[in-house]
Formats: sequence, structure tokens, C-alpha cells
Amino acid sequence: MNPVRHASSHGELSLDKITDWPWPTAPRSFVVYDKYADVEVHLGADAAVWTVPVQGRTLCLRFAPGETGALQRRLVMLTQALASPSSIEKFGLALINNWGVYSQILKAGPSEVRVLWDELVQNVDVAKAGKAILKLASNSAVGTWLPLHSALVKSLDTRAKAVLLSQRGKVKRRERLLSANQQSTLTRVLDDAAEEQSLPPEDAEGLTALALIYQHAMRPVQLLAIRMEHVRLVQDATQEWACILSFHTAKQPDGKAYEVLRQVKPEWVPLIQQLVVSARQAGRQRLFASTNVEKLWSLLRSACRQRAFRVDFTANTLRHTAAQALADAGQDRESIRRFLTHTNENAARVYQRGSLQQGKRINEALGVSKLYQNVLNLAERKFVSIDELLSANEDQQIGGIVGERLVGGLGICRTGQSSCRYNPVTSCYGCSKFIPSGERAVHEEAVAGIREQVMVYVNFEQDGASPAYRQLTRALAGAQQTIDTIDGLGGCT
Repeated sequence: MNPVRHASSHGELSLDKITDWPWPTAPRSFVVYDKYADVEVHLGADAAVWTVPVQGRTLCLRFAPGETGALQRRLVMLTQALASPSSIEKFGLALINNWGVYSQILKAGPSEVRVLWDELVQNVDVAKAGKAILKLASNSAVGTWLPLHSALVKSLDTRAKAVLLSQRGKVKRRERLLSANQQSTLTRVLDDAAEEQSLPPEDAEGLTALALIYQHAMRPVQLLAIRMEHVRLVQDATQEWACILSFHTAKQPDGKAYEVLRQVKPEWVPLIQQLVVSARQAGRQRLFASTNVEKLWSLLRSACRQRAFRVDFTANTLRHTAAQALADAGQDRESIRRFLTHTNENAARVYQRGSLQQGKRINEALGVSKLYQNVLNLAERKFVSIDELLSANEDQQIGGIVGERLVGGLGICRTGQSSCRYNPVTSCYGCSKFIPSGERAVHEEAVAGIREQVMVYVNFEQDGASPAYRQLTRALAGAQQTIDTIDGLGGCT
């Protein structure tokens, strides 16, 4: 039986040799730009090895020798010319490492593609590259592939569904989130570090990365791309520093990235300020000195390890945790989508489902109906009983004069009042080292005393702009929040 032949302007070509098929003409070279390292390279069609910059690191793609390598490079150029460096990396590695699979499927043709696909294609990257190649073959009418086969190619399984379902299941079961204790420790580490006057540049870099990923669900590669002009430090009306960051979205379809503006948590602005100083002293155009994700994450882990905080999670865990926090607070899908810079609103549903299920589980365990947010507050802040308060070191027991009232038994300080440079009671509420008492009455007494002092400023300082006045109003809000939490929980034991 004669083998099937393909007619072209070059004569009869055997389907057994896909390098002889009339593939479209590719450019002699194309440009790849890595915005994270601010590097641009030209990749030539004749080079046996391509050095590609990818997210601050370098990848070498070594193609097959001869005409096979020439076709491999042509396929990359024809399908990935407008793609990001990371997409080129995944496609190139899949193409080179699975060339035998793609050759076999191409030669088998549309009639056998589904059987071979199910047998040979087992993961997402191999599937995506394979579909891109088959789409090109169909649109170009090479071999036995024709444009009418495009629908068949589109229907092939990308192998992404199983992975996606697995990931969503873990999020829904809250397996990919930081625990309340981890979040509390993380926040305390960042709060304490922000009070240090002179952090080593490496620590400032690692802790700033942790703060931005945790607060704004930023991807590490987005951090690497932040330039100095993207950081805006301003003083507000109260003379306190505020920081606005701008960064571009990642993983957008067709490379349609857009700019996002976010405000850094005020307590963590000093971390940004120290990193900005370090960058200016080094003459950097970028905020972060690290040029790749691995280095940045290494600095983050090192800074946390020095502060007795073990980082046994990933940046994705922080992203999931931040998104889940929005869902737990009652935000809708659109708000969560915008926060994560996703294009598909449905991607946020998993966080809402996880929140509803977790809330129901907790409520059933406690025999209550609407205490989920207060349970979170309790888990994050903790309360101490009278017995625990009395057994604590005397220096750790919080008490003091508020207005004309002597208030004691408010809670305990992890480090002790003697080592704190701030005024006890009014500075304790909101401090990460303060563990409040579960007794409502003592906090009521503190609220009454603070209100007396606030009224003094209201009556005699019309502008209310003094630091002492602002401190009192913050303390009043913190004390009232403590009372509200105790009320919601029906008292603490």
C-alpha cells in the first residue's frame, strides 16, 4: 500500500517527514522582553541554542540538530511571537522534551488524534503546547490537517481541569490558607519589624515582600517589576506617612496587562521607606534588589527565620489567604476578582463557598448562628481569663490611670510594661503584644476614662490634630472593638 502523499508547490512530500511539510514562513528573528529584569534579547531562527530571559533568570533552550531543530524554532516563532517569556519557556521546554509525541500525533492525523492524545498527553504544559501546534497545522493545511479540523483540536482535553478542581477543592476545604495563629504571628512580625529604626537591606526587602504579598495578593514576579517611580510616599493631613504602590497585572489573556493602585497598610509603610532608602543608596531603578523570585523568597524566609517565624508556605498560600479574608468579610465575587486581578469572575466563587462552609461548620460546633467573624477575632487576638491574668508576671499585667480613673486588669503584655516606651492603657489597644482580658467591665471603665480625655481635646483643641488626640481616638476605637467582640461571643472564659 502506497503511503499517503501531500501535494505542494515543492512537489510530492511524504507525511512521514513533518520537517518537509509546507509550514508557514517564520521571521528570521524575534524579540523577547522580560519586564521583570528589564532585559530584551533577539532570538534568531538559525541559533541552535536560545538564551531567554524569564522573570529575572535565564533559560537555555537547546533545540535538536539539523532540520528538526529548525522546525522546532519555527514553531516557537509562529505560535509564541506575542507571548510572555514564561509562556515561551513552557512551550519551548514542552516542545523539545516531547518532540516524539508531537511528531507522532501530527503524522497520525485527525482520524487518530483523540486516541493518541489520551494515551500520550498527560499534563497541562504538554497539552497546551500540543494544541497550539495542532491549531497551527490545521490553519496552515499541512499534512492531513485542514482548517475544518480546528474544532476537533479545540475539543482536546487540556488536562487542566483535574488540576484546577484539585486546587479549588483545597481552597474550599481551607487547606491552602494560613491558620489564624500563623496570620497573627505574621502580622506581629511585620508590626515589630516596622518599628525597627535600621533594618538590614536584605531584611527590609524580604519583609516588604511578605507584607505586599499578604496584604495585596501580589505575585512575586510583580514585586520584581516595581520601579522607583511606582512608589509614592506622601504625608497625609495628620503628618503620618502613607504609601501608594502601582503595579501591572500578570497572567492576563493576550498580554493585556493593566495598572493597579494599592495603598500599603500604614503600620507597614516604614518597611517600604527603608527599602526605598536602600534602593536610592544603591542607585537602583527597581525597588527590590533581587532579580529573580528564588532570591526574593530566600530573603523573605531568612528575615522571618531570624524572627522565629517559620515560612512553610508559598506565595500562592498568601494570595489564597488574602482572597479568603475578603470572602469571610462578606465581599462579593466582583470585588474579590478585582483584588486578585483575575479575568473570570467565577474564579472567586471558591472563596465564597469556602467561607460559607467554614462558617457553617464553626457555627454548628458552637451552637450559634452568626458569630463567625467574632470567632476569627478571638482566634487572632486571644483573650485571657482572670486566673491567667493573676498568674501572669506583675510587670505584664496592664493597668494605669486613664483620665481620673485608675483602671487595672485590662489584660497582659507579652513583653512587659517596663520595656514599653508608650503610655500604658491608651497605647495598648491595637498593639500586637497586648492580650486583652475577657472581662467586659474593665474595658468599659477604660472607654469611660478615654472619653473623658477626648472631651478635653474636643473642648479646648478645635482642630483635634495633636498626636495625643489621635492616639486617644485610636485607643477608644480599639477598646470599643474589644467590647463588641466580647458581646458577640457572649463573654469569654
